Amino acid sequence: MDLKGKKIYLSSTEAPVSREELERRLAELGAEVVEPDAAPDAVLAGEVVFSVRLPDLAEQKLGVPMLPEAELYELLLRGEQADGSFADHDALAAADDPAELLGLLREAAWAAFAPERDLPSLREKLAELEREHGITPAHRLATERLVALGARLRHPHAHPAYEDGGGLLDFELSPCGRHLATGRWGEDAEAGTVQIWEMSTGRAVNEIVIDGGVGWLGDRDTVQWSADGTRLAVGFCTNQVGVWDPFGQSVNPHGYADVTDGNDSSATFALAPDGRRAYISMRTSHEVMGCIAPLDRGEVVYAHQFQHVRGVQPELLPEPIPAEARRVLGPSQVGRGGEPDHYEWFFDRVRWSRDGTRLLGDDGPLACVVDLPGGRMRWVAHIGDAGWNGLSTPLAWSPDDRLVAAVASGEPGTLTVLDARTGNQVGESVEQVPGMLHWGMRGSAARLAIVLPDGGGVDVHDEDGRRFHLDIDTTEQIGMHDAGPERPWAWEPSGAHGACLTADERVEVWSLGDEPACVRSVEVPAETTAVLWGASGVLAVLGEYTLRFVRARTGEVLGDFSFGQESDEGLRSVEEGDFIGDMFQEDSFPLDESTWCTIAKPAVGPAASLVIAPEGRDADLDAVLAWTVDRRFAWPVRWGVLDVVEDLEAAEAALQR
Repeated sequence: MDLKGKKIYLSSTEAPVSREELERRLAELGAEVVEPDAAPDAVLAGEVVFSVRLPDLAEQKLGVPMLPEAELYELLLRGEQADGSFADHDALAAADDPAELLGLLREAAWAAFAPERDLPSLREKLAELEREHGITPAHRLATERLVALGARLRHPHAHPAYEDGGGLLDFELSPCGRHLATGRWGEDAEAGTVQIWEMSTGRAVNEIVIDGGVGWLGDRDTVQWSADGTRLAVGFCTNQVGVWDPFGQSVNPHGYADVTDGNDSSATFALAPDGRRAYISMRTSHEVMGCIAPLDRGEVVYAHQFQHVRGVQPELLPEPIPAEARRVLGPSQVGRGGEPDHYEWFFDRVRWSRDGTRLLGDDGPLACVVDLPGGRMRWVAHIGDAGWNGLSTPLAWSPDDRLVAAVASGEPGTLTVLDARTGNQVGESVEQVPGMLHWGMRGSAARLAIVLPDGGGVDVHDEDGRRFHLDIDTTEQIGMHDAGPERPWAWEPSGAHGACLTADERVEVWSLGDEPACVRSVEVPAETTAVLWGASGVLAVLGEYTLRFVRARTGEVLGDFSFGQESDEGLRSVEEGDFIGDMFQEDSFPLDESTWCTIAKPAVGPAASLVIAPEGRDADLDAVLAWTVDRRFAWPVRWGVLDVVEDLEAAEAALQR
């Protein structure tokens, strides 16, 4: 956030630093400190905020950004970016000699360094240099400059700590595949967390505290990205929906909607491609249930049946269900004379089409498309009813919104594909054992992988009719309906390869060309339930308390994390809640089962390299820590120099140097 010209309301602070000092630093950055009734542009809250509702601050309901204490200090301690060019990228790429690269970096205009533009190519060049020459003075210089500009040291153990109920509940890759968003419930702390991870480095780059926790046990699609990757919708506080900046600092959303019937489950919703509104399932007086709620204008509360309405009213879907669709659905209510009296449609799972004109979804074996605005039901069809172990197999919509597929029960069952625009069947149904359906794309052609239960392997269907079977001892957790985060198959973004979880705790990577073949086998942590394939050829394998990043082609592990360790005070050298100096709170994390370390919160400015840890653990620290830039890029700590001290007293002394 650029504070220049902004009106800031500064709440109380828990840190020893004086309010006068904070106001002075804000003024130096061009901000004006105002009272809450002066329509502030942002609220800098002294306490760590666990709620999107701050008492006595009505403006906050309009979506005014609220930054907790650590984020305020980060703004005050980081450098300002200037305009202009940082360096000649071609010259940097062509520098083969470490001394030549060092000279170019010394001459670079670091004040004009723009992370999105400049960091990826510089990091790639330095990684290449490290492979050939080891860590050089060029690595040290670049790291020093980035730390001076405000790079922040982070660890992967999000706050609030993972207590009972704090496991990973949902996740989603960004549309570009470069970032992964994970959501945790955090029940005991009355708040959960969203973490953003950079796939190419396997490191956490941002963390957002979410009021009331993220998602709901057994539910999926509670974390959704906008089409351009700049907004993140989260189902939170049981059944509310809000939108955050995934790379921002604000603890409260741009806007949120509380419109559901209040059930003990997450809201069924679909984020619009622009990330500014969402379809949310709710009961209304119309036949097509649900509403379109704005998520960029603060608070939307709508419970019309209870005369409980606040904020902007959502758009309902008033179009009646057409006669042809009524015949498929059947009445939801029969009148006294036995005649149909009422028809209705609820989406159980739903998504918004990429062109923004339709809702695509299903309810059990029924697939349905609804046009927007207005909610005219384009078509509804009974397509599949297969199940396994008493659970239904969900329908699957292709990534390009053209097709929907399902398997109907029988011996052995039948696979049917419909045209998502018309509801008409595409080709003939084919025999297919029921399993979990996963669409991918190979260019403009869709590919369908079906993961079979009981170690039955994977069947792959190409759009041109080609079909083949992969002999894989598939995992038992194949992701049936209400199975939450179970996702046993991942397509490579190009569609040329696929990855599948096995029953013996591995991921098999398969080449799916003319002659399918297993090209890599990678071990995964016990109880892994999902595999995702992101950009840069990196797999993320996830369990409730584990997360590992692996290169699909080589098996190289980029990041390997286990969560859920209890915070044993006897293992911590710094007590929870302690301050390091006047401005920094402790931020402790487990290095292993018997060792806890501490960094500052926020670990920027004079505290950007400070670590309280046992001597001789630098390599272990490199495996979990990273400097983060712009809350979206990670930078290896081994390329710089950490200031490792043994206790709190030594840390406070280091801050004075």
